[in-house]
Amino acid sequence: MSEQDVDDAAFLTGDSNTGLHKRSIYEHNGVAVCSPKRALCIATLVFSILLVISLIIAFAGPQNFLNFLDCPCAGERPENIEIDDDDASSDPLATNGEIFPWDNVRLPSFAHPTRYNITIHPNLTTLEVKGQVTIEFYVDKETNFIVFHSKNLTITEKMVQNRKGHDMKIARLLEYPKHQQLYLELEESKFRKRGNYSVHLRFVSQLTSELEGFYLSTYTTADGEKRYLATTHFEPTYARSAFPCFDEPQFKAKFRVSIFRDRFHIALCNMPIMNTEDAGFYMGRGLLRDDFQESVEMSTYLVAFVVCNFKRISQLTSRNISVSVYASESMLSQAQYALDTAVKTMDYYESFFGIHYPLPKQDLIAIPDFAAGAMENWGLITYREASILYDPKETSTVAHEWVAIVIAHELAHQWFGNLVTMKWWNDLWLNEGAASFIEYKGVNHVSPEWNMMDQFVLDKTQSGLVLDALTTSHPISVPVKDPSEIEAIFDTISYNKGASILNMLEGFLGEEVFKKGLNEYLKTRAYGNADTNDLWSVFTKHSNKTFDVKAIMDTWIHQTGFPLITIKRDGKVITASQKRFLLTPPDNETEANQKSQFNYKWYVPLSYFTDKDPSTVYNVWMNMSDVTFEIPEEVNYIKCNVNQSGFYRVAYPEDMWNSIIDTLMTNHHVLTPIDRASLIDDAFTLSDAGEINATIPLRLSLYLLKERDYIPWATALSYLHSWKEKLGESAGYKRYIIFLKKLLGPVTEYVGWNDEGSHLTKLLRIAVLQAAVELKLESVLKPAKNLFEEWMHRQKKITPNLRDVVYIAGVRFGGEEEWNYCWKLYQKTQVPSEKRIMLQALGSASDPWLLQRYLLKTLDRENIKSQDIEAVISSVARNPDGHFLAWRHLKAYWPMFHSLFGNGSLTMSGLFSTVISEFFTEYDYQEVTKFFSDIDVGSGQRALEQSLETIRFNIRWVQENADTIDEWLLDYVKDNLG
Repeated sequence: MSEQDVDDAAFLTGDSNTGLHKRSIYEHNGVAVCSPKRALCIATLVFSILLVISLIIAFAGPQNFLNFLDCPCAGERPENIEIDDDDASSDPLATNGEIFPWDNVRLPSFAHPTRYNITIHPNLTTLEVKGQVTIEFYVDKETNFIVFHSKNLTITEKMVQNRKGHDMKIARLLEYPKHQQLYLELEESKFRKRGNYSVHLRFVSQLTSELEGFYLSTYTTADGEKRYLATTHFEPTYARSAFPCFDEPQFKAKFRVSIFRDRFHIALCNMPIMNTEDAGFYMGRGLLRDDFQESVEMSTYLVAFVVCNFKRISQLTSRNISVSVYASESMLSQAQYALDTAVKTMDYYESFFGIHYPLPKQDLIAIPDFAAGAMENWGLITYREASILYDPKETSTVAHEWVAIVIAHELAHQWFGNLVTMKWWNDLWLNEGAASFIEYKGVNHVSPEWNMMDQFVLDKTQSGLVLDALTTSHPISVPVKDPSEIEAIFDTISYNKGASILNMLEGFLGEEVFKKGLNEYLKTRAYGNADTNDLWSVFTKHSNKTFDVKAIMDTWIHQTGFPLITIKRDGKVITASQKRFLLTPPDNETEANQKSQFNYKWYVPLSYFTDKDPSTVYNVWMNMSDVTFEIPEEVNYIKCNVNQSGFYRVAYPEDMWNSIIDTLMTNHHVLTPIDRASLIDDAFTLSDAGEINATIPLRLSLYLLKERDYIPWATALSYLHSWKEKLGESAGYKRYIIFLKKLLGPVTEYVGWNDEGSHLTKLLRIAVLQAAVELKLESVLKPAKNLFEEWMHRQKKITPNLRDVVYIAGVRFGGEEEWNYCWKLYQKTQVPSEKRIMLQALGSASDPWLLQRYLLKTLDRENIKSQDIEAVISSVARNPDGHFLAWRHLKAYWPMFHSLFGNGSLTMSGLFSTVISEFFTEYDYQEVTKFFSDIDVGSGQRALEQSLETIRFNIRWVQENADTIDEWLLDYVKDNLG
């Protein structure tokens, strides 16, 4: 067998029309002619070589191969691969030094793929990937070239054919790494207008551990054995690193995939397996080839394949669609809840969307190494283990709810995003905003007792408002070009603000009109692409043109920020005026002069009720203008933005704030929990922005002594904690701690330590007990430490809902023995939610030496997985004793982190926001600015700018509020606590 034969034995095309060389390595009828003696010598030599190779591989293992993979692509690259357009020559240069003829990050629109035939073999021992792809495409106009994507792939063979199967001579194939593009030019003939063609490519690459593209994941079994799997994550622009393709969402095509694998593995893809064939031997191992059914038309970022040795459990939906959850064998017992939830949610979505799920199966798989929470690949959804696995005996209510939300989110995408896909990434919010809204409807249907639509306001609206109050925020629909810009918009604005404005839209259209609009949008655009205007037009149509939805919603998606509605009263007349709300005044002229095509005015559906008739809700429209309306003279106050259904804030005159506070102190149940939460949210934020005096939220918060609902407390705790951090070096800090302990005392006594009550009561218990431990509230701290001691020394089980509280208390107020005990449990446990809790608890130690040791573990993948590095550093950064340690660690090992994560915005953004954003001195601001001044953080740039803006806000807040708060606290402590 020649060296070339061995090299190409990794895959074999089953297509007869490719025209590429066929190898007979897997065929059983090949004939070799030589003497018996010579044959024996050759056989002995071959088997000896194979034995040596097998031994080397067995002892080396995949992890050692990774150490030698400095280059992510097989084969050598020319030295000028890093040539940048901004160098001496402004011309884009290909890897061979020639000018790259296509100077645009977007592909030309005249070539359209229709079908991909992909054959791929990931070798989980050598980590080499061999593949070939046939792309069938048609062209709109006559041309002699096409451009498509490829990243870190070495092309070994290339060929172009016309629709009759005749070869067309290739003049050149150029690669431009900066835009991750290939330029293929014909020598003499041309691609004819409206003609159909195919390009055939063989390529090799490597499985990496970068959590993107086609990558390697590892896990340890319950018996301590390390195992490997190959999996994919292609959104937004990583399909091109697995196979050459037209990697933009509007280029939808059908996919036919074949995967070679070892006999002890399984292969999964978007579609079911059509047949499996014996494929012979490679590197001494028997291989099988799985051929999958052809897919429906879909975008490249939704393609997925996995090679693993997982097991599954399955159920059928009401229409007999097979739903399966795959996990490693030791984890499979935790998959039943995900399976039950997925089946119920799919049945609900089919009814809600009015469209049948279009594929024959739906797989969900728990991936041990996964950067995001999950990915909505059509028919094969990939999840981080903690986002899909649930053990009722081991998993908390918080983690339980998270699993339900993530499952519902990804299943919503099967329609909203997969069936109908945005044309380009500037409308990413069409995918993510819609799924982030509809997920709550899905979970609300499966578990109505969880009050998910109340929690929506807390989780989506309030968090969206926080980020969008910064000058460094961005519009929902924002122009993006290159991959780093695309990755940067996978953020709170696209997800949470996008979801919130859809909630607001449903509020003024009505649920039925909203639902009918979605149904038509999905039916008319099925298997195709859409933009935001397509969605607005169906809503306008179904509202009988009562609303010009495009005109209204354009003011919300094309402007950064949101309005502050200021209420003024003159007798019976209320005037509501609007202006853009900013948490901090513009820092420079550039920020101050940011233009908006709508001059920062919005169409606002202003809702309100009066204190005399809280059950009657009134609505008035602010048509990019102020508005006046009348109320009865006897009314003391109006409460606007009923149930915080609108994406805006409201400022009341001081006498109204006083009346609202009096009502809350007297009988807070007059207002719904969401309305109480929205008043807390607005009061604290308006104070932060300098719109009202800090004493107003302080006085309002006193009603919390009687509050027993989760939503208001969760809202209040985030602000009360934030103020505590900013007051950390102020004279009034100790008095503020006394004040917080006073507020938390009654509610901690109310929730107690028995894990009982409704879903929201359990969430309340977890939240307030955690806050009490952080404040060292003795009535909570003592029982928490006792429970930890009983668990550690007597193995007395702790109920899952109290573990966050107890573990943190044990580690924070313990020593090295307690820390080591938790670390060993983290390493040993097979429960993902338990691992997550442990990662947080281990970062709460009060000993800097333990924290430093913990941070150093992020440098070793055997200790901390790549996906968990952010969680470790963030847990230390949130610890007052570890904040500066975390910042120092980030600086010291920045090159390593940057190399590990690239410029992926999800991880980088998380590190910036937790490690940097809490600083509140000018010195810290200058230090952070100086450190990053010469560093390219790629798609993390906006997150860095937002973190720097937050530091500036913190500095100003301390200057303007610390003394006022301390004066109020002096009076409060003197009058109430002696």
